[in-house]
Amino acid sequence: MLIRTMLYALLIVSFAGLTSCQEKEPVPTPEPQPAKYTIKGQVLNQQTNAPLAGVLVSMGILSQTTNATGSFEFKDLTTAGKYTLAFTKADFFNANYSIEFQAAPLNSTLTYNISVTMVPYVPGVTPITPASGGTINITGTTPASLSIPAGTTVTDKNGVAVTGSINITAVKTPDVVSGTVNNPGVAVFRFEPSGLQFSNPLPLVVNNPLTGYRFTNIRLEFFNETLGQWEVQAQPVTYNTSTNKYATTINHFSIYKFASDIPRTYLGATLENVTVVNNSIENRSLLPVTITSIQIQRKNGYKFDPAITTALTAKGITGADATALKTWIEDAIKPYYGNNSALADFAIVNESIGVNRVIIPDNKLVTTGVQAIDGNKYTVSITSPTGTTIVIDIIVKSAGAVTLTHEDMHYTHGTHGGGGGGTN
Repeated sequence: MLIRTMLYALLIVSFAGLTSCQEKEPVPTPEPQPAKYTIKGQVLNQQTNAPLAGVLVSMGILSQTTNATGSFEFKDLTTAGKYTLAFTKADFFNANYSIEFQAAPLNSTLTYNISVTMVPYVPGVTPITPASGGTINITGTTPASLSIPAGTTVTDKNGVAVTGSINITAVKTPDVVSGTVNNPGVAVFRFEPSGLQFSNPLPLVVNNPLTGYRFTNIRLEFFNETLGQWEVQAQPVTYNTSTNKYATTINHFSIYKFASDIPRTYLGATLENVTVVNNSIENRSLLPVTITSIQIQRKNGYKFDPAITTALTAKGITGADATALKTWIEDAIKPYYGNNSALADFAIVNESIGVNRVIIPDNKLVTTGVQAIDGNKYTVSITSPTGTTIVIDIIVKSAGAVTLTHEDMHYTHGTHGGGGGGTN
């Protein structure tokens, strides 16, 4: 009897221990994560299209130097809004690029990919003694000239007098995009040494790239590198019908452009689903699993919709001027898109987007994504040989930011049949 009682007691303790071992601790549901913003890109040499290493990329108090492939990345930014990046490298002209993040919801990762080209500094030096005067010719598809009247005196940016011969560089340079409002240039020039001040106005003349038409609204703008923005100058730009040239004056050296005053209107964005390669990741282990990247396929680049030639033909513009105007419009719009050329249609690229997600046991991470396809309208105004104003709307569609949305879901393991099969 005593032995039987002890056996019953042992069995009760054994069952109690078994029950205790099978119980699981409750696993807390992960807290919603704030949205993260990432800017990644590549810098290329405009002349060779080769990756440019050693470029200092500055964004406020943050800075990086591009690696051997010209790449850089600012990740896990926590604030939406406008970011302006400055690119500097010895023997290259500085470049600037601005983007703006819209506020994203919780559990989102928003990534901007940009490509930036930098222009090598081309000497092309012309030695001129301002006291004697002289002219500097700027060659290229849109020839121009800068004259220094005899008897001109010069001071540097600190107000110190400069005498004797000066090695002056006058070159065409890509437009500088600053902010969301920018007037593409008919011609953009950089004059060195920067900061020189001249006692006499220096006549600057540039050929009209069109033969039968001219741009309706042309004005002179100066890029204030300290403020990082273009400033309209008081001196007017005139047009000479007999020579088909624009003319104005400058009084100090920096970056200038004959701006075409092309309004840019944001048409909004449409959202398109992107393919998330690893859209569902299960954690079948007994420990939490950290996910650091999500693989997606997204659209890349920008395109004209309709094509520029179609838009020009609809306005009766054909022949050589249509060809020249098409090239100018393409070059004028490039700076808004990292100086990259438009595509006939969007390219599809594979991309790894960095995330920081933890999947608890018996849960799965389900990720979906959308991409913004942005629309912008550029309004070009030209004057015909008869004096009629022609307004041309150029529509651009561009592949914008990708937003990923993550959801943690519980899942139940499938059961296995006696034959070893089953589904999960």
